[in-house]
Amino acid sequence: MKNINSRELLLKCALALFSEKGYECSGINEIVQMAGVTKPTLYYFFQSKEGIFKEICRQYYERFNTILAKESEYIPNTEAYENDVYPVLLRIVNAYFSFAGENRQFYMMILALTFAPPTAQTANMIEPYHRTQYQIIIRCFEHMSEVHTNFKGREQQYAYHFVAMINANIGFWNHGYVAIDGQNADNIVRQFMHGIFS
Repeated sequence: MKNINSRELLLKCALALFSEKGYECSGINEIVQMAGVTKPTLYYFFQSKEGIFKEICRQYYERFNTILAKESEYIPNTEAYENDVYPVLLRIVNAYFSFAGENRQFYMMILALTFAPPTAQTANMIEPYHRTQYQIIIRCFEHMSEVHTNFKGREQQYAYHFVAMINANIGFWNHGYVAIDGQNADNIVRQFMHGIFS
C-alpha cells in the first residue's frame, strides 16, 4: 500500500511542479522533496524525470482520448438541424471543458507545451497523443463529410480550427475571462457552424 501511495504521490507532485515551473525547470530533487520520498523510490517507479512525465501524459491523455472518441461519434440526422452536426460538436466542446475543469494543472501544462518548439523534448513526448486526439476529431468531420459534401477536403482544417477555438476559450478561462460552461460551449458551436455552413 505504501508503494502505491508513493507512486501516486510522486505523479501528483511532479505534475504540480511541471505545471507551475515547467518541465525543464523542475528537478528530481524538488519532486522527491515535495513527495517526501527518496530518489531511489522515484527511480524504482519511473527510472527518470522523463519517465514520470511520460506516465503523467499517458494516464491523462489515454483517459481523455477515450472520452473524446466516444463523444465524437456522429449519427446523421439531416432532417433536424439541431440533431445533426450541432449535438456532436457540442458534446466535443463539453468533453474538453469538463476535462480541463477537472484536470486544470495537466491541461494548462499541455496547452502551454502545444506551442513549444517542435524540437523540444516535451513536444516530442506528447506528439503521439496530440496526433491521436486530432485524428479523432478529423475522423468525426470525415464522417460528417459523407453527408455534408461541402465538408469534403476540409476535414483536417475544420478539426484544427475547431480545437483551436475550444483551447482559446479554455486558455481565457484559466485567466478568469470566460466560463467553461454550457452557454459558452453553445456559443462556440454556433459560431463555428456559422462559419462552415454560411
